[in-house]
Amino acid sequence: MAKLEEIAALLTEEIEEFNVSVAKLEGLSKKLREVKVKADTSQIEDLLETHLKRQAQFEKIQATNTKDLIQSMNKSKLFPKWIVVCSIIYIVLLLVLGFSTLSYRHTNQQLKDKNERIKRHYQSFIKASPEIEAHYLNWMNPPKNQAK
Repeated sequence: MAKLEEIAALLTEEIEEFNVSVAKLEGLSKKLREVKVKADTSQIEDLLETHLKRQAQFEKIQATNTKDLIQSMNKSKLFPKWIVVCSIIYIVLLLVLGFSTLSYRHTNQQLKDKNERIKRHYQSFIKASPEIEAHYLNWMNPPKNQAK
């Protein structure tokens, strides 16, 4: 029986300790219910505000850079003026030279044709009258004793 009494005493002690622990927990629970926790978002709001300001400044800088880039692209030219002027002069010179060459060839061909017609005319004229042919040959090859 002594063991039974000892176990009963041990159980009583454990129950009393458990009751004390439950009482402490109830007290802590009441304190927790009474404590009001306020969410402080001021630091987050400050960080967000600074980030938004930086973002706005970045956007302004980007807009300025984009505007400057567009202006410089509008002012830029594919070729410098002097290259354009030299190219135009070169093209005009080539056109004038080409036209002159064609004109010279055409005039030269006309002169060749005219010369050929004159030669044929003289040949037919000389063949038609034999005495003129003799005078012509005499004129072309004069006798040697008359020339001296």
